Amino acid sequence: MPIPRLLAAIVTLVLVGSPRPVAAADIAAWVYDFPRWSGNQYEVPMAALPPATRQVYASLEDGPRFLLDDEFRAGDIQRLVGALRERFGIAAHAMILQDTRWLDEPGGARERLARVLALNRYAPDRAFAGVHVDVEPHTLEDWECGGIPERRGLVQKLQALLARLASAIPPSAKDGGGRLRLSAALPWWIGSLSAEIPEASPRRFFESLDEIVLMAYGDPGGPLVGGSGRALRERLEDGRLWRDVPAGKGIRIGLATYEYASAGDLLATIRELDKALGRHAAYRGTAIFHAAGSYGAPLVASIRGLVQDGAGQSVAGLRLKVGDRQAATNRCGRFVFRDLPSSRVDLEVGGAGIRGITVPVTGLTPGRELEMAPIAVTRRP
Repeated sequence: MPIPRLLAAIVTLVLVGSPRPVAAADIAAWVYDFPRWSGNQYEVPMAALPPATRQVYASLEDGPRFLLDDEFRAGDIQRLVGALRERFGIAAHAMILQDTRWLDEPGGARERLARVLALNRYAPDRAFAGVHVDVEPHTLEDWECGGIPERRGLVQKLQALLARLASAIPPSAKDGGGRLRLSAALPWWIGSLSAEIPEASPRRFFESLDEIVLMAYGDPGGPLVGGSGRALRERLEDGRLWRDVPAGKGIRIGLATYEYASAGDLLATIRELDKALGRHAAYRGTAIFHAAGSYGAPLVASIRGLVQDGAGQSVAGLRLKVGDRQAATNRCGRFVFRDLPSSRVDLEVGGAGIRGITVPVTGLTPGRELEMAPIAVTRRP
């Protein structure tokens, strides 16, 4: 074999035999004060973004108000989108539908998407790169109190909403202009949930979505990860998450600043994830919750429980108190207290028609949630 051909063959073998190189972290960040970045005010918040940030999910909602309904504010937002792209190489995604009410208002959801599409058509050089949705049905009481059928119904509602949005997004332009990408924030445990509810699998969500952002934070009781890349990998190395991801689509891992002692700890974990998950073709990097978030939240404990009567029936609407904090049982008799700073508390339970009791709760561990045994109350005659 001639020398040049031999050298070429050796190089090919080395490249094929080597593991796939891991690209530098592609970081995204949720931004909830985006409208206040207008004018020349974006320099300071831009400096606070993690290095290598290339995407932002820019909130366009202020409570019930949709900011693009204001013509002047929409113009400011669009100029900012263009400035981020031109000056910093950052793509802005319009974050809309940040409330579970949109599960029952698909028509209104499409109207908000239509405003984003219209803005992009008006000034393609300052266009949003995508639309990001944050509807979380697992936060609803129907999810907490329901069984598999009820939870399956909520998952199907969310997927129907996403499918309706995807169908309204025009295809790529003939001149090569990119199609608006659709992404959504989903809990990291959808892989395990799909064992009971197949509709919850990433593959089913990818029928509408271009990218899934797995929220690998916010566990009950406060931060559990605490900067541990190993703990994250144990959650995320689930084959059900990475199996059958369509070509051109991907998964991003969402992390929260408050679960890390400093920006340096967070970036170290990002590098760990890039190295560990970069072998998956679908891995797209990380997303930070959120751009203005603080670091080093103290580890706290939480308790969760159920109140029943003597017949074993759950009791709704009872008042519960820990110190000066109050809560109530929901319609299935369940309750939760978060951010408890000590290892022992007294839980007071009372309400119309029952005899009040005080339950001592011990063994609380910072960063963990305690599932209490059912609390039995006595109904008044």
